[in-house]
Amino acid sequence: MAGHRGRADARSAVMVNGPTGAKRRQGFALLVVLWTLGLLGLLVAGLAGSARSGTGLASNVRDNAIAEAAADGAVEQVVVQLLQRGWRPDGSLHRFNIGNAVVGVTIEDENGRFNPNFSSPSMLAALLGAVGLDPAQATDLSRMLVDWRTVTTISLTGGSKLNRYLVANLPYGPPNRPFESVEEMGLVPGMSGDLLALLKPYLSVYQAGGPQHAAGASTSQNVQADAGTLGGHSALIGYTSADQLVLIRVTAEVAGSTQFARRAVVRILARSIPGERGWQVLTWN
Repeated sequence: MAGHRGRADARSAVMVNGPTGAKRRQGFALLVVLWTLGLLGLLVAGLAGSARSGTGLASNVRDNAIAEAAADGAVEQVVVQLLQRGWRPDGSLHRFNIGNAVVGVTIEDENGRFNPNFSSPSMLAALLGAVGLDPAQATDLSRMLVDWRTVTTISLTGGSKLNRYLVANLPYGPPNRPFESVEEMGLVPGMSGDLLALLKPYLSVYQAGGPQHAAGASTSQNVQADAGTLGGHSALIGYTSADQLVLIRVTAEVAGSTQFARRAVVRILARSIPGERGWQVLTWN
């Protein structure tokens, strides 16, 4: 028995330590090496992809920053041109380079637009009619617009100003103060989004001074040319302030793809205090 067991143990030792066992150990080691190399390859590929992604992201952030800085610089360049009477606010496109950015600029005169805070009900009704409202609707809505800005409780349409807001189930009433923006006009009952979009090219709330009128005169946006006439009413042609009011639109492009747009309303002061800049930024979008 002892001899038989000894021979079995010897055979087992030969299987483990002999050629076959060695081949098995070598195959296992090779498999481990291959798995390790594959894992390392995946890690390297992932790191390379992350590096490329990070580089691309950094490049985009850089280009966006360059485009934004160029657009902001373009606004200041426009102001300098206006102060020096080099450019006019006539809507013409000006193209130039600022560093690596290609900049396009247009300048529009805001002074010739209607100011809903100064315009009379008849003038507002004429403008509303010019963009498509029938006379009855135009008259009613023009009075509602005046109700918004005036400090009274009685509406020009009759009755309490608040009643129209209650009927429309609105959680607010007229604030009895001037419109702070053209968009705020959309809060008045009867002013739809589509109607306001038609009015926006003809409106601004930034004019200073009192309105000037001339019978049958067109605004800088040519309302009469668009609608034939403003119902025979006077049209705004400007304001008594000598300040210049302009809308500046800028688009800056970098590397042929990255774009940044800046929109600013700026007042160029006719008279400025010595030591202070002669212009004011009213909106910066």
